Amino acid sequence: MFRPAFFPYTEEDRHCLPGGCGKTGHVARRIRTAVQRVFRRLKPLKRSLLLLAAVTLGAQADDRLSFAVWGDMPYSRVERELAADLLAEQAGQPLAFSLHIGDLKSGNQPCDDALYADRHALLAGSRHPVVLLPGDNDWLDCTRASAGGHDPFERLEALRKRFFTAPAAFPLHRQAAAPENTRWLSHGVLFIGVNLPGSPLPDNAAARELRRNVLHWLDEAAALADPQTVRATVIAFHAHPGFVAHARGGASVRHAWFLDRLVAWAKHDRRPLLLIHGDTHTHRVDKPLVDPATGERFEHVTRLESHGSPWLGWTRVDVDSAAPAPFRFQPYRLPRD
Repeated sequence: MFRPAFFPYTEEDRHCLPGGCGKTGHVARRIRTAVQRVFRRLKPLKRSLLLLAAVTLGAQADDRLSFAVWGDMPYSRVERELAADLLAEQAGQPLAFSLHIGDLKSGNQPCDDALYADRHALLAGSRHPVVLLPGDNDWLDCTRASAGGHDPFERLEALRKRFFTAPAAFPLHRQAAAPENTRWLSHGVLFIGVNLPGSPLPDNAAARELRRNVLHWLDEAAALADPQTVRATVIAFHAHPGFVAHARGGASVRHAWFLDRLVAWAKHDRRPLLLIHGDTHTHRVDKPLVDPATGERFEHVTRLESHGSPWLGWTRVDVDSAAPAPFRFQPYRLPRD
């Protein structure tokens, strides 16, 4: 069963507090008795102020987190070294995790197991847990002769085995049919990651299944977004889906099927929603999601696009899920000699 990241106990542990389970329950009862004794001796006003302070501090601890966003790199040997510098810069900050939105290589670099192993080693050097999404350069564009002329879905399976099967460093739920699609709940925020490559998918059964998996994952997450525990949502994917063309009613937009689902989400759920992607390598923060049927621009939906090669950098996202505008953004450009 999916367990929120901020709940550190198993079901068995929870039943041990504050009652039985041997020594643990005994210690818990003694702590509870001591706290009750102190509260009884306090005057009513002091008790109220102390309780309010405790609740406020607890809310602050549970509502706030920070994480890093980067991607569309490294595309060269030089950028491979700079990516290590970027991770070292992130290591100096208190981040919950580091999100790479895909394209661990250029479209012309070989899609072989040796390169995948090198990028796996790069991410393993991060001080913080890394959440990776696949980009088109990582598997879909591997049909290019310069990239090895591979079958793209065979390369997607290779990526899944190397990057998306090992246990995560924090509670992370993966889709059984497509383990690169993921979600987790932390500090009142529901995070969702899906496989949306920038390049066009082929017209075959495997591509249709990939789209079905993405839509099913979004629908399932929407059903789980309980207002009692979820105050904001983040949906991350690789592709720039074509917001402007879709807003104008462009039915031929490559990712219209995906944007239609985002519009439906935004119309139904008015809680803050952050969309994170890469693909066009241009850092920006704006509100581009529009309902093409009505022209409504969804002001509760924000888009963050990450830096990308050769304009390298990363963005720190600070979240206070209790705030009306819960997301704050701090970009960091990576200097090049």
